[in-house]
Amino acid sequence: MKPENNLKLIDRMNHSTAFLQRHNMTITEAWEGHARVEMTIDESMLNVFHIVHGGILFSLADTAAGTASFATGRESVTLNASINFIKPATGKKITAIATEISRGHTIGNYEVFLFNEDETIISRATLTMYFLKKKEEK
Repeated sequence: MKPENNLKLIDRMNHSTAFLQRHNMTITEAWEGHARVEMTIDESMLNVFHIVHGGILFSLADTAAGTASFATGRESVTLNASINFIKPATGKKITAIATEISRGHTIGNYEVFLFNEDETIISRATLTMYFLKKKEEK
């Protein structure tokens, strides 16, 4: 059974940052240690080879991992990240699915797969997130 989405977090992320809106990203799922983010591709996101620019894909993976880590109830920032580009990213929509690998007191590790419209894996990323201290911990 699938856990319930954190609708409050989804709404916060989708409406409080111009970055997501500017890059056509929408968070569609978020629960503890998991997130799904969809990106609608437009011509401004393509590189000289007419495929989605790697930096755009990296931003999508980072957003998915960040959302999955926020869904644990902690604020976080990216500490380290690595991405492998497997196939060219083409089409009108790319989907990122982030899953928590491990989580400690201050560090969380996340794996993100990016898929094109026909569900072909186009990229795999691993990200290490640093959990910020809660206001009462400072």
